[in-house]
Amino acid sequence: MQKHIKHWLQAKSFFRYTAVLATFVVVYLSLSSPAGKEPWTLFFVRGDLVLHFICYLGMTLLYFAAYFTYQYPLKKAFISSLLLGLLMEFLQLIPVFERFFDLLDLLANSLGAGLGVLLSYRLKKIVEKNSLGY
Repeated sequence: MQKHIKHWLQAKSFFRYTAVLATFVVVYLSLSSPAGKEPWTLFFVRGDLVLHFICYLGMTLLYFAAYFTYQYPLKKAFISSLLLGLLMEFLQLIPVFERFFDLLDLLANSLGAGLGVLLSYRLKKIVEKNSLGY
């Protein structure tokens, strides 16, 4: 299985294109007008915070895979996710987007990115262990 993980992570163009596409989806969802639906919760947590967490967890994993063959992929993935989340929240301050800045959204983005880095670190260690022949 470790060989398969390394093989997939070395498929640079696939992950780059997927990361770009996912970034566009997150930007669209972050800046489009909110639906008029009732807010929902999951285990007493606002549903939108759960979605922020999941989106930025996934984005960080995708960014890590896209940066895998570069120097410092974990750092680049984490910084890219944090900057995207910060930019999206600040752009929501512009009235034309009909959205609002929310510090809890920013916290959920950061926590998702943080868990994404931890999972990416684990993947990196699996690949390195396989490369060394343990």
